[in-house]
Amino acid sequence: MSERRTKRGILALLLCLCLSMGLLPVGALAASTATVKIDLTVDYSAAYQELEMLNEVRRENGLGDLVMDKNMMEMALLRAAESAVYLSHTRPNGQRFDTARPAGSPYEGSGMGENLLFGGGSIGPSKATEEWYNSEGHRANMLGDYQSVGIACVRDVRGNTYWVQNFTTAAATPESTPSSGTERYFFSVEVAEAYMNVQVIQTPQSMETGEKALVYVTNGEAPVVPTIIETSDESVVSLSMENGGVCISAVGAGTAALTLGFGGHSTTVTVTVKQAVLLEGISLVKPADGFNVKVGDTIYTMVSFQPNGAPECAIEWQVDDPSIASVKATAADKTAVSITGLKAGTTTLKATTAQPVNGQYLTTSVTLTVYARGSGAAATGVSVTAKELDMVPGQQLRVRSYVLPSTADQQVVWSSRDPEVATVDQNGVITAIANGGAVITVSTPDGAFTNRINVRVVDSYTGKPIFFTDVKEGDYCYDAVTWAYCQNMAESEDTTFFGAATPCTRLELVLYLWQLMGGPEPEDIYGPYFTDLPAHLDRRTELWAIQWAVENGITTGTSATTFSPDMTVTRSQAVTFLYRLAGSPSVGGSAGFTDVPAGDWFADAAVWAVKTGLTNGTGNNTFTPNRECSRGEILTFLYRKFG
Repeated sequence: MSERRTKRGILALLLCLCLSMGLLPVGALAASTATVKIDLTVDYSAAYQELEMLNEVRRENGLGDLVMDKNMMEMALLRAAESAVYLSHTRPNGQRFDTARPAGSPYEGSGMGENLLFGGGSIGPSKATEEWYNSEGHRANMLGDYQSVGIACVRDVRGNTYWVQNFTTAAATPESTPSSGTERYFFSVEVAEAYMNVQVIQTPQSMETGEKALVYVTNGEAPVVPTIIETSDESVVSLSMENGGVCISAVGAGTAALTLGFGGHSTTVTVTVKQAVLLEGISLVKPADGFNVKVGDTIYTMVSFQPNGAPECAIEWQVDDPSIASVKATAADKTAVSITGLKAGTTTLKATTAQPVNGQYLTTSVTLTVYARGSGAAATGVSVTAKELDMVPGQQLRVRSYVLPSTADQQVVWSSRDPEVATVDQNGVITAIANGGAVITVSTPDGAFTNRINVRVVDSYTGKPIFFTDVKEGDYCYDAVTWAYCQNMAESEDTTFFGAATPCTRLELVLYLWQLMGGPEPEDIYGPYFTDLPAHLDRRTELWAIQWAVENGITTGTSATTFSPDMTVTRSQAVTFLYRLAGSPSVGGSAGFTDVPAGDWFADAAVWAVKTGLTNGTGNNTFTPNRECSRGEILTFLYRKFG
């Protein structure tokens, strides 16, 4: 006997067995057996195709053709069913394979051989012939001194394939009309106690109410028909037969023990059912500057489903006045859209579930304002990308200003209260002149809103945190950490260790962005209202940063009630935060990453990140969206965008 394993792709696991015997006595049935039923589809056409390939191999080796014997074919079918229950040349009843030979002359006392093949998937005649012929033992049977053969190809309800060749030296009695096509049968197989091995596959450990799962009871690889189907609590799960398996229906919350088996043997598995989260409402994610857009510009929004974990569904969108703005779905289920301003005016944007949810349609709406080109919303403030700067004489740094909201006129006026220490031009470029302190101011043209930058000029200042042991010149994040640290944006409690490789949390990233925007005061100074924020967070820094981020659509938290401040930021989340901060600008084309599917929630952000030079990916056309980011990586993103 020889055994051969090969892998084909991911699905196909092939196992070949062969055995040849001379004249052997027929053995008696093993004493203690149980009858097991198995549901199989017989492929007669495939069997006859394999016969032709077998004979072609024999002709190439100067041998005569074998004839398909109708009785040997029945033996092969029985052996295929038995192999599905117990894959061996020993029958599952404990006897040798030749005891399955047809009764009577000319089969009694004839020499016999057997080739078996199991494939974890659909294995055709050509592949079966190839596998057998490439194995010395199987090839010896194929080219043996036989007169007739029985061939069977069967598949179980999971799609596994079982091939059998049974050879005999007896003269053949062929079928008068060769069988063709496929037929589905239930086979009865006798299994000895020693070969009983009850298993349950594909069993879910947990389910939600209303959910269904199909599990299979097996003795070998193939599902058998179970005769023991019991649940300890029908109020938790109910059981029924379906498509050759056992269908588990989750009824109510709780835990139930399932007892499944056959032939007096069983095994127990436990299933826990949780109450399904029902969809209760929908809302719209607010863009960075609210639902305001200029004519010809585009903003983006998406539906948020409440509560967290509730199932999502397709959405229908409507603009009360389509002449003012148009909407276009950016996701297959229309849960996200782009909004383009067409003419100045105000209209209502409405999102409604495409199908009723619990008997009614869920809807939400917002007021959408479109401004004419050249006009803008009323200014509400001005922010800057740096609040504190350390410089040396002769050094120049540019600070960017942002009039809020972005639809307002962005024109500002720059000035220095101490031009002998530092000057500033109308592009925000600050030039250090001499040692001392200076205040740089930026304001709207009418002076209604002002912000300031404190500049310290020291000729001994190196401008580089060379004292950090984990941030050295030449490191990928050296310039980024230098830039952030010099602006007091990313401080370190340890004077010698910065923590560049430390995971960056959601709170840290939001705080960095808030600081870059000048630390603006949120509209609701009493927020945020998440329940998982530590009591030690400072209201005028961390809490204001979180509330500002929520108000500007940079993040909505991880649920309606949680922010997850200590959760590490992934690459996809990082570029999405920055993309939203930039106003979710319109992007076209693809980033070219194999792991960023078109239409995915962060796909536009990934394209934008590549086009703006934030990242080129992680190599080999990959973006690695789920990889967690360190402080050094996040600061590098920010430095490339704002530094």
